[in-house]
Amino acid sequence: MPESNLVIHIGLHKTGTTWLQRRVFADHAMGYFSTANGQSNDATDAFVACDPLAFDPDDAVKRFQPVLDEAGAKGLVPVISQERLSSDPSFGGYYFTDVVDRLVQTFGPVKMLLTIREQRGMLLALYRQAVRSGGTYMLTQMIGTGKEPTGWAPTIRPEYLMYDRMIEHLSERVGRANVCVLPLELMRSDPKDYLARLHAFTGAKATIEPKMEAENAGLSPLATRMSTVTNRIARPNPLGPEQSWCLRFLRSFYWRLDRVMPKGWSKGTSDRWKQTIEDRVHGYYAQSNRRTAEVTGFDLRSMGYDLGE
Repeated sequence: MPESNLVIHIGLHKTGTTWLQRRVFADHAMGYFSTANGQSNDATDAFVACDPLAFDPDDAVKRFQPVLDEAGAKGLVPVISQERLSSDPSFGGYYFTDVVDRLVQTFGPVKMLLTIREQRGMLLALYRQAVRSGGTYMLTQMIGTGKEPTGWAPTIRPEYLMYDRMIEHLSERVGRANVCVLPLELMRSDPKDYLARLHAFTGAKATIEPKMEAENAGLSPLATRMSTVTNRIARPNPLGPEQSWCLRFLRSFYWRLDRVMPKGWSKGTSDRWKQTIEDRVHGYYAQSNRRTAEVTGFDLRSMGYDLGE
C-alpha cells in the first residue's frame, strides 16, 4: 500500500486502552482519526478472527482504505486501535507474532504503539477482566502455580508479560524507530509527558487536552469474587453484546453494590490476591524488565516494576 502516517495501537489489554481510544484517538481535536469510540472491531475481524489459511492482505487493506483516505483529507493521523491484536490472555488466546506478521503484510512497516503495565498489577487486572466477562475460576486456577504437568498451561500465562520480547519482535518487523512503548504508570503520574511522547511519535497536532477520567473500571475485589459464583448461573452471550436479563441485572447489581460498599470490605480479598501473585512471580520478570528499561529509557523501577536487586 502507499506510504501513510498510519498508527496501529495493538494494546496491551488493561493499560489504559479505553481512555486512549475514547479520549484521544476518537477525538479529532487531539489530531487523530479513528472509529466513533476509537476501537476498531474491523481489526479484530481482519487480523484476529480471520481464517489464517485464507488471509489476504489486499482484502484486509481495502477494509481500512476509507479510514486512511478520510484521515488524509482532514489532515489527521489515522489510528487502528484494538487491544486484541496483541492477544487475549484473559481467555487463553495467544497469537501476538501471527497478528503482527499479518499487519506488516498488509500495511508494511507502519508505526506500532505498545502500551504496557507493571506485571503484578497486570495479572490481577487480567483476572478481574476474565471474571467480569463470565469467568468462574479462582485466581490460582487462572495464573497457575508454575508446577503444571507437561502439556498443561494456565489460561493467563505469566511469561506472556515479558515485554522485552514483544518490543524485540516488533522492532524486527517494523524497525525500532517505528515502535513506541508507553507505560500505564506514566499516564497516571504525568499525563502531559505521556501525551507529549505519544504526539511526538505519531506526529499528531492536538488543540485540546483530554479529560483524565477512568474508563472501563473493573468491579471491586469482593464483587469480583462474588461474580465467580453467579457467573455459573448467568452466562454471557459469546456471539455479541446482547445479554440476558439475568446477566444485565447482576451487572447492574454489582455496579450499584460497589457504589455503596465500604472499600475496606474488599481489603482482605485484595491482599490475598496480591500475595498469591507475588508468590507466583517473585523475581520472575526482573531480567526482562531490565532489558525493557534499557530499550525504552524509562525508569521502570520507580514505576514499581521488579528489576531485581
